[in-house]
Amino acid sequence: MSFGEPWFYIVILGAASILYAFILPGRKPAGASEAASDVEATLEQYMADIEKENEELIDLVAGMKQELTSKQMSQQESIAELRQRLLEAEQLNRQLESRMGALEKSASLTGLPASGPLATPSISDSSTQVTVAHLDNASLSTAEPEAADSLGAPLPEAAGEPEAETPGAENSLRSRYPELFDLYEKGKSIDMIAKSIGIQRGEVQLILQLANREDA
Repeated sequence: MSFGEPWFYIVILGAASILYAFILPGRKPAGASEAASDVEATLEQYMADIEKENEELIDLVAGMKQELTSKQMSQQESIAELRQRLLEAEQLNRQLESRMGALEKSASLTGLPASGPLATPSISDSSTQVTVAHLDNASLSTAEPEAADSLGAPLPEAAGEPEAETPGAENSLRSRYPELFDLYEKGKSIDMIAKSIGIQRGEVQLILQLANREDA
């Protein structure tokens, strides 16, 4: 046996091929397991990301629902507040109507006819219209006796009745609104008087007009 013979190298190569064939199948399962582990890890990471996104989406929906509920509650509170203000405005309007009715009654005691603005009172300041209406009615009531006198018709009773009722009506107004006349005599403005006694500016002007009418 000689190492220089060709068949010896053939035998060596055959043995090496057999050994390599035994070793190679053992390496392939190791590589496949590593690839499977990588795929499994990737899938787990993907599932974890999806779960995290789902949780964030659930939190976002819950926050939007809570915000919507808060807005609805705020709107309901605003509606309730507006209803309360409307009821208060209606109550104030009824109080003003009752006060204006009392003033109409006082005006009727003085011999002045009730005018249109007094029949339909409103919450807004309409003192100018009320004053002009009363002055027009007053001029008409004073013009009628003068016209009757010029025609020669005797009107002693018609001329005397308003003067007989004047002191009582004046005392009635001053007794009903003593604080108003006291503030007016002290030189307070009409707005200040209205705020002090809690009535409208137009009512104050109307009462003062009636009082001035009686004083005249």
